[in-house]
Amino acid sequence: MSQSARVSSLDAIKALHAALVRYGPEAQEALGAAEIEIRRVFDFLHDQLKHWQRQVEKRQEDVNRARADLTHARAIRQGERSGYVEQEIALRKAQNRLREAEEKVVVTRRWLVHLPQAVHEYEGPSRRLGGMLDADFKQGLAVLENKIAILEAYMAVQVAEPPPAASGGTT
Repeated sequence: MSQSARVSSLDAIKALHAALVRYGPEAQEALGAAEIEIRRVFDFLHDQLKHWQRQVEKRQEDVNRARADLTHARAIRQGERSGYVEQEIALRKAQNRLREAEEKVVVTRRWLVHLPQAVHEYEGPSRRLGGMLDADFKQGLAVLENKIAILEAYMAVQVAEPPPAASGGTT
C-alpha cells in the first residue's frame, strides 16, 4: 500500500518564505544601524568628557575668582563679620558648579570604561547573527524554495483513479 500526503495548500509555507525574504535585509540593516549607533555613542562620550574637563577648568577659575573676591571683601572690612555675604554666596555657588562638573567627568569616564564591555557582550551574538544571515540564511531560503517547488510539482501530479472494484458476482 503506497502512502501519499494530502497537500491542499502551500500558502502558509509561501508566506513563511516571503517573511524570511523580508527579514534578512531588515536584520542586516538593523545590525548596521546598531554598529553606527555604537560608534556615535563612543564619539558622544569622548566629546562629553572633553566638554566637562573644560568646564572643570573654567569653573575652577570661577572658584578662584570668587575666593579672591571674598578675600578682598574681608580685607576691606577688617574685623567686621558682615558686608561680604554676597561674595560668600558666590563662592558657594562656584564651588557647587565645580563639584557638578567634576562629577560629570567621573560619570563620563565610568561610562567610557563600562561601554566597551557592553559592546563586547553584544558583538559576539551580533557577529553570529550576521554570519548566519550571510551564509546559513541564504542556504535555508534555497532549501525552502526547493521544498516549495517539490510540493507544487507533487500537487500538480494527477493521481490516476484506481479501477472500480469488481462486483461480487461472476457470470
